[in-house]
Parts: sequence; structure tokens; C-alpha cells
Amino acid sequence: MVSEPRAPRPGDDGHVPDAVLDELSAAFAEPDPAVEYDFDDPSIDRLLGLTPAEPEARHQPEDADDAEPDDDLLDDPEPDEHDESPDVAAEPEPDPAPPAGPAGAAPGEPAAEAPRRTIVIADDGQPDTVYLDEEKEERFRAVHTGDSAEERSTIVIADLDDGAVVEAAPTRTSSSVDPRMRARRIAVRRSEGRRRLIWIGAAVLVLLLAVGAIAVVASPIFDVNDVRVQGAVYTGKDLIDEVVADLEGEPVLLVDTAAIEDRLEADPWVERARVTTDFPHTVTIDIRERVPLATFQGGDGRWRVIDIDGRVLDVIDGQPVSMMPISGEHPDTARGQFAGAPYASAALLVRSLPSEIRVITQSVGLDPTTGRLTMQLQGDVEVRLGDADDLEAKLARLLGQVREGLDGVASLDVSTSEIGVVHR
Repeated sequence: MVSEPRAPRPGDDGHVPDAVLDELSAAFAEPDPAVEYDFDDPSIDRLLGLTPAEPEARHQPEDADDAEPDDDLLDDPEPDEHDESPDVAAEPEPDPAPPAGPAGAAPGEPAAEAPRRTIVIADDGQPDTVYLDEEKEERFRAVHTGDSAEERSTIVIADLDDGAVVEAAPTRTSSSVDPRMRARRIAVRRSEGRRRLIWIGAAVLVLLLAVGAIAVVASPIFDVNDVRVQGAVYTGKDLIDEVVADLEGEPVLLVDTAAIEDRLEADPWVERARVTTDFPHTVTIDIRERVPLATFQGGDGRWRVIDIDGRVLDVIDGQPVSMMPISGEHPDTARGQFAGAPYASAALLVRSLPSEIRVITQSVGLDPTTGRLTMQLQGDVEVRLGDADDLEAKLARLLGQVREGLDGVASLDVSTSEIGVVHR
């Protein structure tokens, strides 16, 4: 096995063999133009270590069996290690593991290029000159300045006593970043920062505008000082006064109109309430009340006023003279409650009376159990109508009898198409 080269040490000049000096002199001497070298000779490749050395075949003469061994060869003494004869040169031993050529290569053909060997250059105090052709220079730049991150070995040539080559552990180099890519990333980050700043500024501006708007509308400059109420005849006066008191001094833009409408419509008299604001100081309340049609007296002696739906609008102590009374026995329905379907039919009858009959009608009778309706006319004339079905036809028959005259008539039955008349 070939030993590793060792750098010369100071004082070792006398131990250099003359054969080595001759080879170096021949290598660096001026070339002789008369001598021609055959660079395709396989022996040159073997000397350079590019191909494995082949053992030379011993040529036996035809009469090898008869030949006697040469005594000089048998008695050849061991060569002196200090023999400086330039004529004798030991053939270098082949490497223990020479690089194998390509599979199937024919004998005699040059083998494939083997991996380059490492040459250690000792520190002689002089700079070394490295010659690179253009192709090798390009490969060198591609390896050491390439864009791709790859593992590569670092070889350190130093002044070591034993001439060893120190090979560092493989390191992974980070890929260089294209300046255009770096500029693009910086531009994107700046753009994102500008957008974020714009959004933050917009949010702050909206917040400031909202705060300013609240401060303006909550200012006493725009408080309500004029409340106008329309259409309130039977609506509770106390309720109207409370609503007006709550509105005065309230910022006109902060008035909750829907809440005020619900509050007013809770009164049984109010069918619909509409509240509007008029900037900068006015609020208008428009009330549409339910129409009272009839009244009846409950068991407690108090009078109930009802509308077309039979809803009790109010409960009062005395009999209201402007409304048609309903005779009979009736329940003590509370204010705002519905008296029932029979009372809604009685209210419908009162609203459907023609003016000629209304002026002579004293009361409307109702049986809450059966729902039968009756009327009491002037002159103690009783009119039986039956249920509330087909009231228009029944009233038309009654109107015809009234126009003919009611003298001597005690009662009328207009519940059927055959009018029944009972005279006194």
C-alpha cells in the first residue's frame, strides 16, 4: 500500500534520493524538441495512477526446461536502501483497490477516468500557481457560488508536520437569494404595512366621527321642547301627560318613537299611535282612537263602553248618554277586555241601524246565552231580530214597516221573510 506523502522537514535535504532529484529535473527541464512522447501509451497512465498496473508476463524461452538458473540472479544480494544508482528504479506497487474500469471494457483499452488524487503541497514559503482552463474554472464557480444549497466538503491545506489533508465535515450552505426576489419581498411587506396602516387610520376616523356625532346629538341644543298631540279624545289624560313629560328635554335624534307608540297603544281607547320627530325640537303624536258604539251595565252597577269588536274601552260610574244602551243582565268585564261575540253582534247591529230607525230606537236587547237580539222602539214597540245573521235584510224589512207606520202595533218579528205583526 502506498503511504501518505509527508512534507519535508528542515534538515532532511540530505536524505532525498538522487533518483527523485533526477526525475524532478527531467520534469521541469526544457523539453527537447527532438524527443517525441506518445501520450496514448498505457504505461504513462499506469505511472500516473490512472489505470491499474498489469503484471508483466514472463517470457520463457522455448528451451526453458533445459535452461539453468542464473547463479547471479539467485545470489543477488538485497538492494541497499542508500543505493543512489539512477539506473535502478523500483516499480511502484499497484494500489490495493484500483478503480475499476467500465463493465465490459476490452483488454488494452484505456479505462475510464479515475477519481483525482489529492496532492499535498508543503509550505515552502512561496505562493503556488494554479492554472485552470475555462471549463474547470466554470465548474469551480458552479460548485462554490451555485444558487442551490448542497453539501460540499472543505479541504484545508496547512503547514502540517505529516502533510495530512484535513477534510472538514460536510456543511450545508444556504442558498443565495436573488436581489430581485429580496426586493420583491421587501416591497410586499411594505405594501402590507401600508394597507394595515390605512385600515387602522380608517377605523380611528370612524370612531372619532361616531364620538363626535354622539356628542352633537346629545347636546342640549337639539333637545325636545315642543310636543304636539293629535286625535286624543277619550285616551287617558294621565298617560298623555306622562309621555309628554318624558319627551321634553330628550335629544330629538335619540327619541325612541317605536317604544312611545307601543306605550300609547296599550291604552284600550288607542287603536293606532304614530310618533314622529321634527328636527331640531319638535315631536308629533298622532292618535287614532276606537269608536264607541254601545254600553251596558254590569252586575257591579258600572257601565261598560264597547266598540265594534266587543272590547270594553272604558268602565264608568254613570250611563253615557251618547251611546246606545244594551239591556239585559251582563258580566263585569274589566277595562281593555273583550265582552264576547254576542256583544260584538250587538255593537254591529247598532252601527248598521239606518238613521230613520236609530232616532226612534230606545235600546237594544241581548240575551248573552242564546245571542238573540231585540230592539225597543218608541211607543213601546218590541222588535225581534233573532241572531246576527243577515242583519241587512232584517233591518230592511223593519224599515219598510216603520215607513208604513207603527200605530197600534205592539210587536214585530222580522227574523224571517214573513213579517209577523202583533197589534194591540
